[in-house]
Amino acid sequence: MGEFEAIVVGAGPGGLATMAALLDTGISRILWVDRSFGGGRLNELYREISSNTKVGIYLDAIHSSATCRRIIDSTPKPNAVTRLEELNSDETCQLELAGDMAMMLINGILEIQGVEKLVDRVEEVHYNKELWKMKASGCSSSSSSSLKQASAPQLHLCTGSQPIHSDLHAQYNHNLIVLDLDECLRASHLPSLLPPDSHSTIAVIGNSHSGILVCRNLYELATFSPSALTSTSSTAPSSISDSSTLPSISESNTSPSTPISTPDSGSGSGSGSPTLTRQLSILNFRRRPNKYAEYRQDGIIWDNTGLKGSTAEWAKINLDNEVESESRPETHTDTGKIEPVLRQVDLGDNESSIYAEHLPKCTHIIYAIGYESSPLPALYLGPPSASRRIDQDIEFDMHSSGFTCDLKDGNENVRVKGLFGAGIAFPEQVKDPQGHVEAAVGLAKFFKFTQRVKGDWAKVG
Repeated sequence: MGEFEAIVVGAGPGGLATMAALLDTGISRILWVDRSFGGGRLNELYREISSNTKVGIYLDAIHSSATCRRIIDSTPKPNAVTRLEELNSDETCQLELAGDMAMMLINGILEIQGVEKLVDRVEEVHYNKELWKMKASGCSSSSSSSLKQASAPQLHLCTGSQPIHSDLHAQYNHNLIVLDLDECLRASHLPSLLPPDSHSTIAVIGNSHSGILVCRNLYELATFSPSALTSTSSTAPSSISDSSTLPSISESNTSPSTPISTPDSGSGSGSGSPTLTRQLSILNFRRRPNKYAEYRQDGIIWDNTGLKGSTAEWAKINLDNEVESESRPETHTDTGKIEPVLRQVDLGDNESSIYAEHLPKCTHIIYAIGYESSPLPALYLGPPSASRRIDQDIEFDMHSSGFTCDLKDGNENVRVKGLFGAGIAFPEQVKDPQGHVEAAVGLAKFFKFTQRVKGDWAKVG
């Protein structure tokens, strides 16, 4: 059995920040486990999206770690970090660049002596006699058997999150086609998800970053002008978040890699309206008005939940009535009715009646209602003969990065020794300058959290 000082599960932004912080403390023998080592959702799924984190904040975050600084200094230039350094530090950037930065640091950490890489899925971990003993699924035949049954006094869960699913629509329209949120956040994938030659009415549930991003992707699919399609490159549109960190699309409009069909009919009625290339009606259902981050000298109001960057600017123009009504594009439904391409629907106090009015008219639905923790490995406390499974019962402490659990003997909120979390599933709780309590989600915020608590980690073992 391989013996380590720490085991880290997950190699997304949270796992990267955790590994850097552990190495910064002098902990050097670490097993890092991930199913792909692809940089998590940020790099694997959201590269087309523009971050709502400023370039300078990214750079400050990674330079806060001595380990990352050494990797940056030793990596031949130009590289992913120097590419960021060439940009305006007060502007946001495409997540492709942030993903490349993360991958450069991940690969650099994997080269450090004492760090072991296991491409696999952790099935279960048992805590007994001051050690967490891990069992991997064995899906990776290239790794040694000792790594698949490793042990360490510390276990760090950086397991990420996934979009929340729902079947809310079933009671109103069970024929609705549910579109995957992750796919809809990738503008280049949208054309293949919707019929090119018939009208679609799409319900988007939620108006946080992800919901507004989806609305923008759909709107731009519907209103791309033929000249834009022929004059730009064939790469995916420049567009997470931070939610978390959820994403926002960039200002540039390049054509999707999948060709967009252009029906003969359907131009907007206003003289300033874009030419419609897809017959779409977009209904964005919301419980509250659009919320925007506010930058002040003493910090950012609604830093983690408010719209930022180009997503915020787009929403103000296209959703908050800053465009004259006669300039708003309209579409023709299959029944000949003319209606706006995009509008928001307030749910009010009687959500059921609003859904009952609108969802029967829709053809597709996208749920942008938040993210939930991805499944954890099975966690057990105690000797094999009397172990107790706790992964469904543990509570994360958003201040210390540790976990608590109620024990069978009646003791409540007992700290689970050597168990820690970080990343989008286990973020730090913070207050903005007006006292709003939020979860701090985003690569830079994960670095800030792990750098703050790393001293406590160093005391374990």
